[in-house]
Amino acid sequence: MEQLTILFFALTSFFGIENNIIAADKTTVTIHPQSQQIKIVQEDLFAIIRSEADLTLARELWAGVSAMTTSDATWAQALDGFTTKTLSLASLDSQIQPQLTLTYGDEQALRAMGVWYDAKKNQFSVNHVPHDNLQTEDGKLVGNYWVFDGDKTFSFTLEPFKQMPEKYQQLKQPLNQVLAEI
Repeated sequence: MEQLTILFFALTSFFGIENNIIAADKTTVTIHPQSQQIKIVQEDLFAIIRSEADLTLARELWAGVSAMTTSDATWAQALDGFTTKTLSLASLDSQIQPQLTLTYGDEQALRAMGVWYDAKKNQFSVNHVPHDNLQTEDGKLVGNYWVFDGDKTFSFTLEPFKQMPEKYQQLKQPLNQVLAEI
């Protein structure tokens, strides 16, 4: 099995943009097996800013992401297995909160995100990677995998930047502040 993909918390990776300096401190993933939908909500967006060039790049990347809320958005090739893909941008407590909804026709599409389905057991699973800080009330940790019932909606949160090295913590700027300086 593969690890959970960076897609979940690196916003620009959903659109095939490799320079991922915009990320989310917390990401909530909810999978609805009955409707074959996955919803991803990112909270507390930030950018790593080391220079004026990074500041400019973060603003340009955000402008590009904002444009992706249209129906003709260009999505990452890894998401080709999803039949419908939408991005909406909500605002909560002056924070921008991207909400992505992906629809799949086959559970195998979820592999692009590091979510595996075992039809024989009717279970979904994801690798347990301690530094991703995965939390859930819907699954159970079995060995090196989080396992979820294939008949029920389930969700988990990821907070992979909780133990970010201090040198990067100092460079971390909330996205709303980066954009407010425009």
